Amino acid sequence: MTVDERAVTEALSRLADRARPVDPELLLSRALRRRARMKWPRWGLALAAAACVVAIGVVALRAHEQLSVSPASPPTTSTGPTASTEPTARATATAPPATAYVRDIPGLPRNTIAQFAKVEDCMPKGSPVHSMDGERLLPQYGTVKDYRWLVEAKDKLGVTRLVGSRKGFVLCTPAIRLVSYPTDPVFSYWGGDPPGKPALRGALSVDVYSIETQSEINPGRDGDPSFLVVAGRVAPQATRVEVEWADGRKMTASVRDGFYIGRSRVYADKKGSIRPVLLSKVTAYDSGGQALGELKNVKWRSEGAIDADD
Repeated sequence: MTVDERAVTEALSRLADRARPVDPELLLSRALRRRARMKWPRWGLALAAAACVVAIGVVALRAHEQLSVSPASPPTTSTGPTASTEPTARATATAPPATAYVRDIPGLPRNTIAQFAKVEDCMPKGSPVHSMDGERLLPQYGTVKDYRWLVEAKDKLGVTRLVGSRKGFVLCTPAIRLVSYPTDPVFSYWGGDPPGKPALRGALSVDVYSIETQSEINPGRDGDPSFLVVAGRVAPQATRVEVEWADGRKMTASVRDGFYIGRSRVYADKKGSIRPVLLSKVTAYDSGGQALGELKNVKWRSEGAIDADD
């Protein structure tokens, strides 16, 4: 079998203006590797290379023709004049859409649709649940639409989020597929007592100092990883929050739009229990390193709200 090299050359020339550039060295190396594996004859390699280039050219030609037609262009008929298909609208057709947001809640940070999806992930049943019964919903503390994602703390093992409403907040350690189970979304009031308001008096608050356990499907020798979690509100100009425990451990929390959260791994003792470590100091700083506020000897403040509705 012979190859009409002139015909192949002319075909490639007609497609050159519309096809994407092809790296000849890459194409040749692929053909040589395939030849080594399959022991094709030389004329077979030539046909394979030509077929690859022609196929690329045809795909590029079709994509080019599709992009060249403006969405507003009128249809053409066989009896009327042919409309121009110059790519005048290509730039506007490929422009990214504006960022979409969910409805704003006064006093809470704005959420994009993607950020709000984190709230839905934290409360898959639609509302917070009872602290002693994860199947018992407590819609009196609001439903998903009343909450916004505030801030989260990440590490190599996962993430713990702070999601909040105008009344209070929920700590959330979501499930990791095939690794761990989610924590129950237990509601707490801002400041610890009803009615709870997100407005902050002073420069800093510790609204929760608790333990979050990341329950694993197949825990290791150390058992399910547990974390000391510190979270709350902070002055809007704060860019950094430092946490220090009585045993000398330190942590830098994540800060976003007037809220912060941090988590630090903690291990059980020989008896399998975890004792809370005294939180000796929490300090908020602005972008210039100036301390805005400080809280010392913070008491243990776990999650959960008990009121007349419970």
